[in-house]
Amino acid sequence: MDNEKKGSKTSGKRKQPSITETLYTTYAFILFTLGLLVIFFTKEFDVINLKGDAGEISYMFLKFIGSFELLASILIFSLRKLKGRVIYYSVAGLILAGFINLYLLFSLNEYIILPSIYFIFQTVVQLSFFIVLFDQVKRR
Repeated sequence: MDNEKKGSKTSGKRKQPSITETLYTTYAFILFTLGLLVIFFTKEFDVINLKGDAGEISYMFLKFIGSFELLASILIFSLRKLKGRVIYYSVAGLILAGFINLYLLFSLNEYIILPSIYFIFQTVVQLSFFIVLFDQVKRR
């Protein structure tokens, strides 16, 4: 009888992670890495080297963005195993925040210079959040 209990514990199948868990873990890792790079290597990470007070202010804003990326990575990582309505609300909030970010990027494109890879990455993230939302609706 003891062998049956031990055998059932060790022979249990490992559940394959869902697409939601995989994408959330990937984005958390990417945002955490970028946040650390922006906070600690601000001048090396910046596309344009600015001098004077305006440069220092822009570097301070970049550090705020880096700290936001760290917080967002922790939030996304903690949401990866949620189920039910909570995951719907979290995905809807991330989609809304992403669209606000895209709107601000397009409306301020005359004043800021960003590489086009950032816009592409932001669009891919938005599309993947829609995939996560549809995956969760399908599972329900």
